[in-house]
Amino acid sequence: MAATSPLGAISAEVSALNDYAAVRYTNIAFLMLMVYDYAITLDTEVTRIWTLQWRLPKVLFLINRYVVPPMLIFDGIVPTLYNLPDSLCTFVAKWTTWPTIISLATVEIILMLRVFAVCGHRQTIRTFLICLFTCDMIAWLTMSLLIMSKTIGSSGGSIFPGCLFSAPKYFYAAWIPPVVFESTIILITLYYLSAYQWSKKVNITLRILARDSMIYFFFMFSVLLTNLFIARFGRDFLGSLFIAPSSVIACVGAARMMMNISETSPREVGPPSTYLEDEIEFRDPDFTTTLGDGDPAL
Repeated sequence: MAATSPLGAISAEVSALNDYAAVRYTNIAFLMLMVYDYAITLDTEVTRIWTLQWRLPKVLFLINRYVVPPMLIFDGIVPTLYNLPDSLCTFVAKWTTWPTIISLATVEIILMLRVFAVCGHRQTIRTFLICLFTCDMIAWLTMSLLIMSKTIGSSGGSIFPGCLFSAPKYFYAAWIPPVVFESTIILITLYYLSAYQWSKKVNITLRILARDSMIYFFFMFSVLLTNLFIARFGRDFLGSLFIAPSSVIACVGAARMMMNISETSPREVGPPSTYLEDEIEFRDPDFTTTLGDGDPAL
């Protein structure tokens, strides 16, 4: 085997440094976007979310809003701005998966609750999605733990500020379960959206809920699929380019989706839908309406 020329080695180091910088600044840019979005939506959150009863949707929202962001900020900024000893870099290498898992798992539950509302809380779909979500999380956690056990962290030294991580080549496989789950809820939502568009018995509120859900679900699916392909085909550092951004997008998107449900005006609410068996609750500061007769859901 021919030895690598000095020029080739220098070129490889320059390329790696550029890729490292791309990942680093992309992460910081998306984290700043998350902080900015929090600042401009705090008043909406206080008005529309804080007044809700303490039920699962509100708990998930607060986890997504106040637990996940600090984890993402630590994961995205501290290990990239400061040279840490190898022992701390190893800890960060094991830690870095958890913000993504908690973020996307929380978002998937929120999306699942929204699908329940769109489909009228039909028991067969509820059971199917709960089983699918359980399998999704078991597969995701199993692969993530396996990948974490093989991931190594080390100090970047004088060339790369922060920590360097070395993950197994198959780490992209961890993104397959959430992509499958997301594609499934897209198909279910698309089916009901088509049915609602053709039915005159469904009020406009439910149509808007189905339409907005479809837009968000497709967007989230695109993000996860992009992450899967970048993780699979991105060279070296670029394989992790979209990990933190995907968590930020999920975090921001889920928060906005829950707050936007409250934007339905009284004029848009018609007679109860024949498709609904449980209750959907829409709130703004001066208006509350319910459709059906069950527990509130998103």
